[in-house]
Amino acid sequence: MAKGGSQIPTGPDAPSNDSTQKGGGGRNVLPPLTGYPPHVTRDTEGAADTTEGAGTEDALPAVVIPTAVTEGLPSAIHQALVAELPENGTRGEIITACERRLHAAQTLREAMEQRALTAYFHYAGPAVRLANSSESWRNITDPSTGKPCRSWSAWLRIVKVSRQHAFRMVKEEPLMEALAGLNVGTLGVRQIDVLSPVLTSHGKERVRLVWTTAAETGDTSAPTLEKVRAQLGLAVAAAGTDDDQDRSSSAPVLRFQATPGTFDESRVREVARSQPEVSLLVARTILSELQIDMAE
Repeated sequence: MAKGGSQIPTGPDAPSNDSTQKGGGGRNVLPPLTGYPPHVTRDTEGAADTTEGAGTEDALPAVVIPTAVTEGLPSAIHQALVAELPENGTRGEIITACERRLHAAQTLREAMEQRALTAYFHYAGPAVRLANSSESWRNITDPSTGKPCRSWSAWLRIVKVSRQHAFRMVKEEPLMEALAGLNVGTLGVRQIDVLSPVLTSHGKERVRLVWTTAAETGDTSAPTLEKVRAQLGLAVAAAGTDDDQDRSSSAPVLRFQATPGTFDESRVREVARSQPEVSLLVARTILSELQIDMAE
């Protein structure tokens, strides 16, 4: 490095070293003092910086700010984002312009967040589904207890995946892929509960058959989907898996009344007191199916 402010020699008479480019006439190519690589643009490519004492800021790439255009938003949003704010206008003009800019900025933020969430589900979804189907999460030690994870929810907490996102990744996303092209829209939780076992047990074609059959009636609500599922012989056991068919016929059977206003809490407590062991087993099974940790 030059001392006393002397210039580093360049040109054809400059001494060569290991960093000298071949065929470059002996000219040394030095990176900026910050350590960043030289910033080359179409305008500066091949041109030498002859300005003595030029700052390194010009060599650094500028931060790229997303725009309404890059996010595919309407031109009106783009115009509201780039329009000058009337600093010298009346209070009414100023607040109107500020609110218009804020609305456009929030719209841009929501679009960016949605794109980020889509990417998150695209990459994280397959991993969460595989961990769930293989039950490999059971091999992970829960740092809070030092023991193997007791539940799916415990593992989700460890890897910082919300239960809501995990539910979508495990059940909703595969359904949306299976029903692609059928103009399904947004599926509700009850619709997912009806269709997911069909996809798991019978495959893509059967779950599409259930949906299209219900769509032909003009009603794709959960009750209609459940009725169509039964008519097609695709009804599933209460727990939602074919494994229930192999269980002993002497096992307790629960019937859930779906009609609003018929839940009798005192009756449930009475049964729980009379058969505590069975009630505890049922409670654990329900919580496990809903992916809820009893310790929460």
